[in-house]
Amino acid sequence: MANESPARESRRVRYTRSALQESLLSLLEELPINKITISMVCLKADVHRSTFYMYYKDVYDLLEQIENALYEELVQAIASANEYLPSGELLKRAYEVVYHHRKLSKVLFGKYGNKAFLHKVADIYRGVLIEEWKKMADHLDPSTLDYIHSFVTFTNMGIMEKWISTNLQETPEELAKMASKFLMYGISSFLTMPETK
Repeated sequence: MANESPARESRRVRYTRSALQESLLSLLEELPINKITISMVCLKADVHRSTFYMYYKDVYDLLEQIENALYEELVQAIASANEYLPSGELLKRAYEVVYHHRKLSKVLFGKYGNKAFLHKVADIYRGVLIEEWKKMADHLDPSTLDYIHSFVTFTNMGIMEKWISTNLQETPEELAKMASKFLMYGISSFLTMPETK
């Protein structure tokens, strides 16, 4: 039998890897990663177990590769904005990546999501952000800047988690406008606070 062309083989590889990734994501909607076996992933993907080992060591390796691909896409989207939080344009580009990968995002932010990965996402360009903020407010000490970073990034993660849990009802642009306003001005930009006596 003649050898398959590289292009055809590449399509088969992409299809197989995609099937395994989709299978794992579907299982993660119902089970934590430590309850998912290679056999379960292969059965759902209709892929032979030996084929699985051609691409991944185990289900943790499969999940890590899925997460790394999303992480790199987020890094590129944030870098391409050439702006810093709480920039609406930067947030919009990050939200567009999340929106494009809706199923994956629902899993990662869901009940059985990898919290360590979410912390990794929150720390994207942490050092760069703090340096930029330091230029804007050089009177602030490192500890205060670190708290500002925690507030901005984890508030934003909470906004994304809420967005995903409501099936991404807003567009990335709509959410970015709201989140940027909230991160810059706080709840006072939305609520009239009573005067303290």
